[in-house]
Amino acid sequence: MKMRLISCALVAAAVVVAGCTKTEKAGQPAESRSSDSPSKAPETTTAALPPGHPDIGGMSTQGLPAGHPDLGMSAQALPPGAMADTANPQWIVPKDWEEGKAAPMRRATFLVKSADGQSAEVAVSAFPGDVGGLLANVNRWRGQIGLGPVAPDEVASITSDVEISGAKVTVVDFQTDGTPAGKSHPQRMIVVTLPHAGNSWFFKMTGDAPLTGAQKETLLQFVKSVKF
Repeated sequence: MKMRLISCALVAAAVVVAGCTKTEKAGQPAESRSSDSPSKAPETTTAALPPGHPDIGGMSTQGLPAGHPDLGMSAQALPPGAMADTANPQWIVPKDWEEGKAAPMRRATFLVKSADGQSAEVAVSAFPGDVGGLLANVNRWRGQIGLGPVAPDEVASITSDVEISGAKVTVVDFQTDGTPAGKSHPQRMIVVTLPHAGNSWFFKMTGDAPLTGAQKETLLQFVKSVKF
């Protein structure tokens, strides 16, 4: 009888201990519980990009929105503050050129118009050094009228050297193969590069090809009038 009471007591104690253990396990915080199944790695989320936003995954250049400018060197603008720290020289403006509005990175702007509605623009700018060299400059300018870059061995076909006031200047001359959208004529660009005192002065005419070609000699005469 005594042994039976002891056995009953032991069983009751075991039931109580088991119940307490189960209760404690159920009340444990989720992060401290152990699990027989492997833990699931936390999911990572990335904020959604707006529609049409370019890909930001490393070096990818895909996914640019329609109409986004090319990211290559040929279409890159020069950084603010890159202009040469020097005063404008004196020059004689041709009588049929009109002064245009001031624009960033320019020393002067002139407009040229013809009786049949053609137009061209002359931009004067100055930068320290050679601004990356002739090839880089040519390809940047070509990109400005929608043309692709040229290889180093093609530069000679669109450039020439002219002596102006005892200095050798480079004349770059090219035009589009066809008529760009929104234009009535092919577009032509003529750039005269004049080096002086460690800076490069650019005299760039851009516009309708027939008028720009007819104004080439006038542009050269304008550059010849420059006095530093």
